[in-house]
Order: sequence, then C-alpha cells, then structure tokens
Amino acid sequence: MKKADYLAFPAIVGTTGQYNNMRKMWDGQHYKYHIDRMQKAKQMIDNKAPRTFLHCHLKMKKIQMEQERLMELERDNRLLVSRIARTMGTKGGLDNWNEYQPKPSVNADLRNRELVKISLENQAILKKINMTKSVYDHKTWLADFQVTRGYVNRLSKYPEQAMPAKQNKMLNLV
Repeated sequence: MKKADYLAFPAIVGTTGQYNNMRKMWDGQHYKYHIDRMQKAKQMIDNKAPRTFLHCHLKMKKIQMEQERLMELERDNRLLVSRIARTMGTKGGLDNWNEYQPKPSVNADLRNRELVKISLENQAILKKINMTKSVYDHKTWLADFQVTRGYVNRLSKYPEQAMPAKQNKMLNLV
C-alpha cells in the first residue's frame, strides 16, 4: 500500500510505535476489501442500448423484391446471351426486313370508284372550259387603252415619250 493511500484512510485511534505495522496491515486489508466491493458493484442506471429484434432489421419484402429483380436480370442476361450466340452463329446475314403486310381495306373498292368518278367529272369540266369562248375581247380592250393613252398625252403638260419597240411589244397582250 502506498503512502498516499495510507494517508487517505487515517486511523481513528492513534497507536504507538509497536502497533503501527499492524494498523497499516489492517487498514490495507480494509482498503483492498473496499476496492473489490466497488469493482463488483453493479450499476443502478441502465445505460445500455435497447434490445433490438430481428424482425425490425430484417425487411423480408425488400429481400423478396431484390431477389425478383435479380431473377429478372438473370433472365434478361440469358436472353441476350442467346441472341448474341445466334448472331455469332450466322454468317453476317441481315435480318432487318419488315414482314408486315397491310390488311386489305374494307372500303378500298368504294374509294377507287369515287376516285374514277371524280377524275371523269374533272375531265368533263376541263373540256367544257376549253370549248367555251371568252365573253371578254382582250383585243378591243387593248385598242381602247391606246386611245385613252393618246387622250392623256394630248392633255398632259409633259407628254409621254415614245417607248422603245421592245417595251411596246410587252404591252401588246397578243
């Protein structure tokens, strides 16, 4: 026992020299007994973590969904491997043809008949237009225009100069 420990537990009754060693021995034994009891004492306050239950941490639905996802991935991988193997097995042939055949329309005959009827009507109208003579005589209009221009030239302070022959031809609509 150290001097500081001994001084921490002073004797109640002072003893003379021959009992000093005995007193130190008894005090040391009491001190050891006290320390052992302190170490064996249990806590009164429970500061441990609360008990955890397995069903709180183990989420079965999540595990099931993960397994289903993995099964789907493996199935997709098998399909891809089979496609790659089939592609590698062929000698580079093309398989991009569209084999779709449109169904025959129920109203195809009716539409064709309507189309023929409309085209015949259009041809008849065109023939009628081509055979009809114009009500307006553009030659008379041109002659009237030239007469009117002559009147304007005579009345104006600065008469129009004669136009070159090229521009004169452009005005003649014939």
